[in-house]
Amino acid sequence: MQDLQIDKHSVIPIYYQIQEAMIDMIQSGRYKADDLLPSEHELSSKFRISRNTSMRVLNNLVSRGLAYRVQGSGTFVANKMITFSIVASLSYTAEIIGLNKTPRTKLIIAEEIKATEFIARNLMIAIDEPVYTLQRVRYIDNIPMSLQTSFLPAALVPGLIQKQAEEESLFKTINKEYGLEIDSATETLQAVKVNSFEAKILGLNTGDAAFLVERITKLKTGQVIEFVKTILRGDKSKFYIELPGK
Repeated sequence: MQDLQIDKHSVIPIYYQIQEAMIDMIQSGRYKADDLLPSEHELSSKFRISRNTSMRVLNNLVSRGLAYRVQGSGTFVANKMITFSIVASLSYTAEIIGLNKTPRTKLIIAEEIKATEFIARNLMIAIDEPVYTLQRVRYIDNIPMSLQTSFLPAALVPGLIQKQAEEESLFKTINKEYGLEIDSATETLQAVKVNSFEAKILGLNTGDAAFLVERITKLKTGQVIEFVKTILRGDKSKFYIELPGK
């Protein structure tokens, strides 16, 4: 922080200049995960700004998931957010880009239900047709990152819920056990707030921000093999999108 300078005559607000400089130092590695950040008092003294301005800087870092507070100890750098690719792979492990993280999965529901109108429409089947639903919690370094609920037509994968192991890739199981080949998928992304059940599973507070990702996956035959809804923590997730050139 010693070499950080701000321009008090700039049209850019002072808090924003300091905030962006600190973000740059965090993302460049000058501040590492769990490092103690300057306190409100230290920021106020160095830049000759009010405590309210200093507090605003640190609050913004916390709200963006770049820092966390420990009561009585200060504000610390958070672990890096997990980057998920919207365009990459259907593999959960492959979605984690550029970080030495350990993913694992916990299966909490595996059962057969009847397709509701909403599920039937997304799976392109008739209402009340048998559907398998699998609900899994996805962890990264033992932090619950997402709650994923999959729906699959039972007619395409009979007996799947008996064959799907907790850590086994769903699509690998489908290919190995049924000889079905995945072809393509479409996704939608929406900002939402978690409900009480989702908050409990993900270690959040009810109403916290999250991402809802809905995906429809098709086989090479054109049949829909899966409709999946994923709730991703908003405080630890960001997305990578690659735009093709002309």
